[in-house]
Amino acid sequence: MTLITILFCIAIQRLANIGGWFSVSVVEAYLKQLHPWLSKLNEWLGLLLIIVPVFALLGVLHLLFLWRLFGLFNLFLMIIVLFFAMDARDLKNQLTEYFANLEKNDLVGAANSVNDLLRDATLQDETELQRAVSKAIFTKSFTQMFSVLFWFIIFGAYGAAGYVLIAATRRVALKVDTNFAPLAKAAGTLQDILDWVPIRLLGFSYALVGHFNQGFSYCCKNIWLGLKNNRQFSIDSGIAALDVAEAANANEKENKSALDLVNRALIIWLLGVVLVSLGMWI
Repeated sequence: MTLITILFCIAIQRLANIGGWFSVSVVEAYLKQLHPWLSKLNEWLGLLLIIVPVFALLGVLHLLFLWRLFGLFNLFLMIIVLFFAMDARDLKNQLTEYFANLEKNDLVGAANSVNDLLRDATLQDETELQRAVSKAIFTKSFTQMFSVLFWFIIFGAYGAAGYVLIAATRRVALKVDTNFAPLAKAAGTLQDILDWVPIRLLGFSYALVGHFNQGFSYCCKNIWLGLKNNRQFSIDSGIAALDVAEAANANEKENKSALDLVNRALIIWLLGVVLVSLGMWI
């Protein structure tokens, strides 16, 4: 059922280019409803209060749907959760305008077309812009696809929903109440813990489908980096697998190579899920 759910969601999001439907504003509204209780609890109990009701709801729905139509309803539930939690759309489609502007040598237009992706980073020239886009490809692919996929494989709908809820809490807690800084920090720490293993698996995946020597060497040397270095590991492992080390080497070709590397890594992960599923069935 896990394999079917993953293949279905990725196929629909990729082929139809639909996804990214989950909005952190939903979590923001949820935190506002819990505000009277959250303000009285410490940050870790607050996180527990945020997560438990969602898990309880999923548990009730799971029990209700488990035997309906031979588990078909439960499959629908898993598909819905993963579809909203994960954004597996090909970033190449979102960068169409960016590449078109680069071909016209319109650096301003290219930068404006990726404002959302780069979060308005200050860039000095075309080389910096193209390297920033490469980095954004690796970070966004991990946070919106591979991380959710990993925890869905491990814990099913609970893993995907829990990860997205924690990540969203990290982002919006301070918007709800400036006194929720400890809550946001605790959510960030928990997300960093959850990211540690999948980021390293993804780094080795990049090495397998990219320049193996450089990618594998980087991952082995930096595998024990701390939690605060997760984002840097996700970027640098991808850059190493592309076999580009200097910012001066950044160009449009690098951006497209980064996109291809992510897509090949996704295939590796899907093959892994298929093999594990076949092993369980046999």
